[in-house]
Order: sequence, then C-alpha cells, then structure tokens
Amino acid sequence: MRCLERAVLMFEEDAAVPAGLKPLMLETVLSRPILSWVCDRLRAEGVQRLFAVCGPRFAEEARGLLPPEAQVSEQWTELEAFLDTDEPVLVLPRAAFPMEQAGPGFAYAAPGRELREIWRVKMTNSVQGAELVSGWLPVYGPETVAEIEALLRPEKAPEGSR
Repeated sequence: MRCLERAVLMFEEDAAVPAGLKPLMLETVLSRPILSWVCDRLRAEGVQRLFAVCGPRFAEEARGLLPPEAQVSEQWTELEAFLDTDEPVLVLPRAAFPMEQAGPGFAYAAPGRELREIWRVKMTNSVQGAELVSGWLPVYGPETVAEIEALLRPEKAPEGSR
C-alpha cells in the first residue's frame, strides 16, 4: 500500500459516553492522551490530513490535541467533503493505540470516494475495496489502557542493582 495522506478517526458518540468520562481516544496512557500518541504516529507515517468524527461535547478537547488543520465534526457533509478523493484513507473505526507489533485487525484503508458511497447507505466497516492496516491496537476500555501502560512502562531495576 502506498503512503496514506488522510485519516479518519472515529470517536464514540457523545450519548454513549457516561457523564464524568471521556471517549477512549482522550484517555491517557503514561500521562498522554491516546489521541496524542495517534497523531505522532500518523505524522511520522506521512498523514497530512485528519478528520475526527467527534460530537460537540468533546470536540474542543479533541481540537486541542489535533494539529490545527485537522477537522473535528460529526457533520456528514463535512466528512463527505473530506472523503472526496480516490486516494486511500486510513480509518480507525474506534479508539486505537499505535503499536508496531499489532497485526492487521480493525484499522483499514480504502479509497475515500468508496468510503463515502458505502457510508451514505450505512456506516459500516464492511468496505469491499478495504485493505487491513497493521500497527494499531484497538482500545476497548480502561483495562486495555492499563495493559498498554504496563507494556510501555520501564521496568523497575531490582533492588541492589544500582
């Protein structure tokens, strides 16, 4: 697959996030929001344009973490315009953490216009021309965040080894 220049990041719907909690993309791993880790990885891979599908309740916080040129909206017309390309677009259909050893799974890429046409009918991940993309670990909840932190946290040196 050639270099992906666009990505769509899907946040949970505002109504699905209980009061006092945040979407998983805004939760922290080692004192950094997952979204910051995602942006760093996407920039390193050459992604130049981002669209975060995020409701108004968390849009301001998401905008604060995304590059200034990123779009944050839940409006279909704005997403539709973003997808007006034949180039492949990376889709993270749920919260994800960049992890090299993660194999292909739920992240995928497909031509923008194909995504647009499929999503006009039904918001589905079942896109015919999609290609699975590796390197993204799905984040299912706080327990996944804890597991990621445990993997990334430097191990403490044994007593007496200093």
